[in-house]
Amino acid sequence: MPSSVKRFSAVADPHDVHQYLRADGIVIIEGAATRGTIDTVLAEAGALSGGQTFALARKSATFATHLLMNPLYIDLAKRILTDTCIIYYEQERTVSTSNPQVSQTSVLTAQPGSPGWGLRRQDECHHISHPAKREADFGFAYAATDVTREHGAIRVIIGSNNWTDLRDPKEQEECLVELRKGDAIFWLGSTYLGQAANTTSQTSVLLSAVATAGFRRQEENQYLAVPWEVAEKYPTEVQKFLGYSVSRPYGGSVEHMEPLDFLKVKGDWSKYVPVDLV
Repeated sequence: MPSSVKRFSAVADPHDVHQYLRADGIVIIEGAATRGTIDTVLAEAGALSGGQTFALARKSATFATHLLMNPLYIDLAKRILTDTCIIYYEQERTVSTSNPQVSQTSVLTAQPGSPGWGLRRQDECHHISHPAKREADFGFAYAATDVTREHGAIRVIIGSNNWTDLRDPKEQEECLVELRKGDAIFWLGSTYLGQAANTTSQTSVLLSAVATAGFRRQEENQYLAVPWEVAEKYPTEVQKFLGYSVSRPYGGSVEHMEPLDFLKVKGDWSKYVPVDLV
């Protein structure tokens, strides 16, 4: 088993990163975000309580438009979570593609003296048997503060994405991940992950999101967590990633329309233009 998590630069080749993710279940991306961007997200998010605070994509436009849409993360999410199927339609065989969507966004706050949280697999929400035939979840967490062993380091079992459900993690198998502010981890949902206790007098913060396949249910209902009056101010690619789009062939359609088209006509069906959702 590897003794440490592989580190990559923010401009690493996605193919190389993907290979290590498949083997180890987790990688570190150094300098994934600037300190200035992190500070802006924290300012927009406002006061944070201990533990996990959800709906970060609603609270911070900078998070939604920059950190969430990190090009390396989006590239890897498509490699890991995109799925295709063959549809027999109107005497033709057609390929339908389901793109990834956001499952949840949150802030993980470890206040002084917090006990941390135990190892778990993120994909438990999606009832996955392991080792997973296909990954159901792919997440990231940016360090919004320096994260050291004393400040609530990330606990991980490297390679546990390849384990069966009959194998439970043991303390001696853990690796502790330390990050500098602006670094990030990318991890597969089938990997055992947790957080160590914060034994210092300073709070540590992680900015996190998890994506899932377009045909699966989101862990956090994004249409309520990021309602349209907020999402309509975001770029189209963010709106689609949040789930305001069809998972082909028909998943998530409204009146057999793309959600974005449905919202644009605002009930005026004279503006409705039929489209082929396959």
